[in-house]
Amino acid sequence: MANKYIPFENALVQINDQNIFAENATLGVQADLTPIEGITGNVIRYAPGSPIRGTFSFVHYMTGSIPAILNPMNELSEPFSGSFAGVTFASGYTKSMSFSVEPFSPVMINSEIDIYGEVTQLDDEGHVNRVINLQTGMGHGQHSYLAGSDLGISNTASFSYSVSASRNPVTVIGEELPYRITKENVVVSMSVRGEDLGNILKSSGNNAVVNVNIFDIYETTKPIDTFSCTGQVSNQNISVGAGGHMAGSMSLSQSYLTGKSII
Repeated sequence: MANKYIPFENALVQINDQNIFAENATLGVQADLTPIEGITGNVIRYAPGSPIRGTFSFVHYMTGSIPAILNPMNELSEPFSGSFAGVTFASGYTKSMSFSVEPFSPVMINSEIDIYGEVTQLDDEGHVNRVINLQTGMGHGQHSYLAGSDLGISNTASFSYSVSASRNPVTVIGEELPYRITKENVVVSMSVRGEDLGNILKSSGNNAVVNVNIFDIYETTKPIDTFSCTGQVSNQNISVGAGGHMAGSMSLSQSYLTGKSII
């Protein structure tokens, strides 16, 4: 196939045939190769050290509740399919999801997916020019807020939320593709910035139960999605500089099924 330019209008991101309102996206594939050398030091061939793994990362607007398959906390063990710029895959597994909430800014989701199995590229005849059906709602920092434990930070200026997981393929002798992908070491992390240092940190950390409520900029009666972090505050800072104002920040995290594998 000859090299070609693909206009951004045609580089639609789809997950399980659902259109994703993405701002940018990158898809790559890596092979783990080990050189096999003879007694003379010459390379005889290259042998695979593990299954081919691809990575698909994209930044997208929050136009509604995040699909369960894009949240490692909720995602099931079954793989999902997707496509981007004429490249399709059949076995995707969410690795991480994160977002930040700030005043006067739409909420943008960062998603990262591990890909195993076959990756195919459509030819010119198979590439269909699709149009995104824009939704009216969009998560925004105007009305979104934190609730739960009193962290000791007043006038919250911004906060961020992320959840990540380790992915490991399990293969059997005689097969090239893994027959299952584990999900391990799920961790939820948050950072909060405001005007105070927060409650003084103890040696064991401070207990925290934080609920994130994301609202559409034009709809304030019901959040379009909610997230939670039940863990420990482990870091806090406060700073001030000439020409500025005092700002405090803290970090908290929750380990979920650490060290265990979910098949």
